[in-house]
Amino acid sequence: MKKLRVVLCCCAVAVVTSVQAQKNCSPGDAAAAQKAIDKIVSWPNLEKAFRDFGHCDSGPVEEAFTDALMRLLVGWKNIDAVAGATSKDAKYKEFVNKHLMSPAAKDDREDVYALAKKNCPSMQDKFCTELMDAIRPAAGAAKPGDAPMNFDAMKPIGK
Repeated sequence: MKKLRVVLCCCAVAVVTSVQAQKNCSPGDAAAAQKAIDKIVSWPNLEKAFRDFGHCDSGPVEEAFTDALMRLLVGWKNIDAVAGATSKDAKYKEFVNKHLMSPAAKDDREDVYALAKKNCPSMQDKFCTELMDAIRPAAGAAKPGDAPMNFDAMKPIGK
């Protein structure tokens, strides 16, 4: 009988979780998401906005999330916070990688790659390597005629 209660409880939690995961983004949610994202100045702020408004991650909200992520990455402060959060939560890591590879992030990827390569905090080698690996495929996706990406800020691209 006790096992049955545990199983039923687990099923109830799974149903509630799946319903929350499929939550729709109302116009009010989208407006609140935009306001929250505009105030992001730290990794914990970004993670909270993801938790609160990740269900709105499309269209203008998606672009705002990308801008916020890239601002934080280019600032390269407290990288331990994002490294820790992405290592503990696969969905958050997927969110970060999605926005890192967004077309709206293309102008900052090279800088982020250089920062990860040259200024990786001690104990974050795995995160920095994963970050660089996530960015590197974008160079291969360039269209003919595009300028090549310079992944080494210390060596200019030859003509």
